[in-house]
Amino acid sequence: MNLKSTVFTIILIAAAYISSSAATDTLSTVRDDRKDSKLVRFLSEKVSVSGYAQAGYQYDTYDMAHEGAFNKFNLYRAMIIADIKPIKHLDLYFMADVSKFKLHELFIRYNPVDAFYIRLGQYKTPFTIESNMSPSVLEIIKGAQAVQYLAGINGSDTCFGGGAGRDLGLEVGGAFLKIGKDNRNLIEYRVGIFNGEPFNTAETNNRKDVVASLALRPASILKLHGSVYIGEGTAQRDSPYGSFKAGETYRRDRWSAGLELKAGPVYLRSEYMEGLDASVRSRGAYATLTGSPAKFLDIVASVDYLDRNIALSDWQCNYIFGLQWNIYRKCRLQAQYVYQQRSKDSKGIYSGIPSSHMIITQLQVGF
Repeated sequence: MNLKSTVFTIILIAAAYISSSAATDTLSTVRDDRKDSKLVRFLSEKVSVSGYAQAGYQYDTYDMAHEGAFNKFNLYRAMIIADIKPIKHLDLYFMADVSKFKLHELFIRYNPVDAFYIRLGQYKTPFTIESNMSPSVLEIIKGAQAVQYLAGINGSDTCFGGGAGRDLGLEVGGAFLKIGKDNRNLIEYRVGIFNGEPFNTAETNNRKDVVASLALRPASILKLHGSVYIGEGTAQRDSPYGSFKAGETYRRDRWSAGLELKAGPVYLRSEYMEGLDASVRSRGAYATLTGSPAKFLDIVASVDYLDRNIALSDWQCNYIFGLQWNIYRKCRLQAQYVYQQRSKDSKGIYSGIPSSHMIITQLQVGF
């Protein structure tokens, strides 16, 4: 059953419940009031529902897909999230993009203590800091290109496909060793076994990928983070570098190292990462700096580099500057300028592609 059918079925069941309640109301008002009060209490105490939607406009002086200037309005996503906690230490989590009728996350998690939890289902793999951040709080509208590519988020890695950084698997993790006046956990860890496929995709190669991360908080303002991804992929398309063909299984490994620093109104996040797809080595890095001169305003600056094939000097570097108006809680308006510098010596996909300028805006409404 696909997501659209599931949503439609839920609506029908809800309608049937309301109709049946209304039909019996005249027969047993007291009994139904008790049932309704139990349902209302369960929903208010055990279920939390949230969501957000993002739409915007983009103009690029050279769009690679259209081989020239191009502009468009985008509905990026419209997420609905439900977190159900039926009993202590257990929660059921659901997230879907209703604009595309795609299931993003669905998992069950048992978390008896801070130092240990176990989770089964579909969710974000523990690779990189930024990949595990929600787009609703991300400073850069399109995200760091290195993370988008190496974590398999937006489909820029055409051989892997767009997986939103999520996969089906089993994971354990937690945080422990309290230190400091703020009683923070010094160590945070996550280790998981996953299919190694984009989200909502069945296993294809009968092998499992291992993904792990470790974070240290030596100071209240500083977080150090490292992650590793060891696996194999089944190519959806031929490699643009001729290293494998569509349908073939290939080695797909990654690692990253990064940090987060927050001091008053200033926040810095930076990561370096490398990847290996069969014989093709790639690398990328980014640094994003945010300053908040007022509660309603953020100033954002970022440098973002990705070399898809080190041997062919196939790189692009983005220089980003923008403003963010925080309208109300999860509601914000972002505007950013991006200079996309491309390698003049590239012998890969950027060969002959000129550098370009991009203006991008995004309105987010959330609850």
